[in-house]
Amino acid sequence: MSIALRSLLIAPVLLAGSALVSADQAVAFLSFQSSVPDAWVAETPKSEMRQLQFKVPASPGSEGSDGAEFVVYFFGPGQGGTLDANIERWQSQFQGPDGKPVEPTVTQIGTETIPATLVELRGSYGRSVGMGPGDDVQTDRMLLAGVIETPQGNLFPQMHGPAELVAAQRDGFVAFVKGIQPAAPTTP
Repeated sequence: MSIALRSLLIAPVLLAGSALVSADQAVAFLSFQSSVPDAWVAETPKSEMRQLQFKVPASPGSEGSDGAEFVVYFFGPGQGGTLDANIERWQSQFQGPDGKPVEPTVTQIGTETIPATLVELRGSYGRSVGMGPGDDVQTDRMLLAGVIETPQGNLFPQMHGPAELVAAQRDGFVAFVKGIQPAAPTTP
């Protein structure tokens, strides 16, 4: 068999495998829809404020990695605080190696119809409900947090976990935010 013919036979298999790796799963919540990477594993939300919850598995071969968590919070119309207040709270939960605050990276990533802001922080992370780090501080962590402005109220998607894993999942997080749109009406 010639090399050219062998390449033609192998190429569709490689392309099919690539398609499986980049496949997405549709998600619906409130009156919205979007998608998340297929590798993310849906979980039952731990509270009524969580509209979606996914486990983001560690990459194969990542020793000691506990995976990451992706959650979409919704607190109701007019609830959840301002963008600046949330950035200040998230920033207070992080410290750099020198013990000083970590500066967030803030980027506008929304669409004309649904404005959204992405906040990225990396360092030692102590998750808490309020200001300041919690009791369980973990090193080399990353938080991707969004504030998505919708007519129903703000959505707050967040992903936190090992920095390397979260950084590798950034494109999926951004695609989820940019893909948010009103859910298609169902026909009776």
